[in-house]
Amino acid sequence: MGVQEAKRIMMEHFARASRKFGLSELYGYIYGLLFFEDEPMSLGEIAERTGYSISHVSSALKFLESIGLVTRIKKPGDRKAYYTATKNIQEWRREAYYRKIEEDVREMRESLLKALEVLEGEESEEAMKIKRRIEAVLQKNLIAEKIVEILSEGDDEILEALIECLKTRGGKRAQKSPE
Repeated sequence: MGVQEAKRIMMEHFARASRKFGLSELYGYIYGLLFFEDEPMSLGEIAERTGYSISHVSSALKFLESIGLVTRIKKPGDRKAYYTATKNIQEWRREAYYRKIEEDVREMRESLLKALEVLEGEESEEAMKIKRRIEAVLQKNLIAEKIVEILSEGDDEILEALIECLKTRGGKRAQKSPE
C-alpha cells in the first residue's frame, strides 16, 4: 500500500503543477504514471489507469512527446504504440515550471522598460520616484532571470554553490533576527 500511495502522491503533485501553469492536469497524471513504470505502457493502459478517455490521453501524449517528456516506442510485431517517461524530473521542471517563470520574468522586464520609456523626459518628483522604483525592480528582475536560467540549465555545480550561499545568507539572517 505504501508504494501505491507514494506513486499517487507524486501523480497528484505533477497534476497540480500542470494546473498551476494552465495545462491540463492530465499531463501531470500521465507523466507521473509513466515516471514510475519500469515498462512502457500502451495508450489503453494509460487511459485505464488515469481514468481519462483514450482520445484525451492520446492528445496529452502527443503534447508530452512534443516537449520531450514522453517517448513513443514500437515493439516488433505489435501494432500498438507504447510510451515511457523521460526519467528526468529536471526536464519536467524545465517544461512545467521554468519556461512559465522565464516568460513571466521576460514580460516583467519588457513592461518595466516600456514604463521607463514613457517616463523619459519627465522630471517631476513623482516621475523620478517612479523611475527609481522601476530601476530597483529591474535589478531584482535581472537577478530573477539569472536564477531561473541557472535552475533551467540544471548546472549542478552552480546550483550547489547557490545553495551554500543561500544557507550562509539564511544563517546570518537568523543570527540578526530578535528572539
